[in-house]
Amino acid sequence: MVRNRHHYFAVGAFLIAIAIVLGAFGAHGLEKKVTPKYLGTWKTATEYLMYNALGILAFAAYKSNYKSPSEQQLEQPKLMMRLSIIAIFSGVFIFSTSLYLVALNEIFSPVLKIFGRFAPIGGLLMTLGWVGVGFQFLTHKHPK
Repeated sequence: MVRNRHHYFAVGAFLIAIAIVLGAFGAHGLEKKVTPKYLGTWKTATEYLMYNALGILAFAAYKSNYKSPSEQQLEQPKLMMRLSIIAIFSGVFIFSTSLYLVALNEIFSPVLKIFGRFAPIGGLLMTLGWVGVGFQFLTHKHPK
């Protein structure tokens, strides 16, 4: 469990760093190269990346205070929680990456707009992942 908690902290921290760099690039590197519409698309991708990174850090902080019951009692919730986190991570990757590519279409090629079709899949995965986390918190008591 400790190993996973540290991985969640690391992933959350790295995602925050990436969101900061990409946000700064969008604000300073793209402002004169793409229209305001696509700057907004870039900003949306960065905001969702940051929100989910902060959520993963919050989850890691929760896990750091979690006193594990026996492994047998925890096996199913552990699997559901891992699947939820994987869905969140995959979802934010698909969602944000697809929007970043769409935002760059004015610089590289209008063909990049096609990647916008993947954003709803990423959004769905993020939503399902956070619903899974919420469901786990509702149905499994935190031992004191």
